[in-house]
Amino acid sequence: MSRIAFALLAAAAITGPAVAQEAKNFNGPFVGVQLGWQQDRQSLTSGTVPPVTARAKGDGFAYGGQLGYDANLGNAVIGVEASLTGRTGTNRFPTFDLEAGRTINVTGRAGFLVSPEGLLYARGGYSNARFNIVNPAGPSESRDGWTVGAGYEHVLGRNVSARLEYNYADYGDDLLPGIGGGSRLNYHRHAVMTGLNFRF
Repeated sequence: MSRIAFALLAAAAITGPAVAQEAKNFNGPFVGVQLGWQQDRQSLTSGTVPPVTARAKGDGFAYGGQLGYDANLGNAVIGVEASLTGRTGTNRFPTFDLEAGRTINVTGRAGFLVSPEGLLYARGGYSNARFNIVNPAGPSESRDGWTVGAGYEHVLGRNVSARLEYNYADYGDDLLPGIGGGSRLNYHRHAVMTGLNFRF
């Protein structure tokens, strides 16, 4: 009996590391939190002749959470993610202020492993952002747009990883009524975000 027990222990010692090596990082469902910096940039071009353009940009603190799913294909990883973020900050024009609200993103991402613990990736997809006109009080609207970005994610420990990424978003433009013709207001956003993901 003792010989059988010894043989089983020896087999476990040999196969244990092999099983551990087969475990894949960046695989399966995850949830996480994120925070960082965002800068909204808008330009307001009048319908007058010649046109006059006023530009505004505002920095803000961004915060939120995400959930998604990754598939580790060996040297490559593909996945999908949905996120909800809020932000602080207001962009000021001569006649009104524009306040940014919540943002919803649904994106795909694809990347390659630079090490077993490190993933370099790009992402892109749908984005919807809320904007409010204030000072004076005006309408609020949710704008559809698109977002692209790139980042790096690193495994910190069992089922925990951290990431840093840059994103750009475009939310199109509005045609606003004005004297001498309509004015065109467009919406762009730059963001640098950090995050933690917890996998299960």
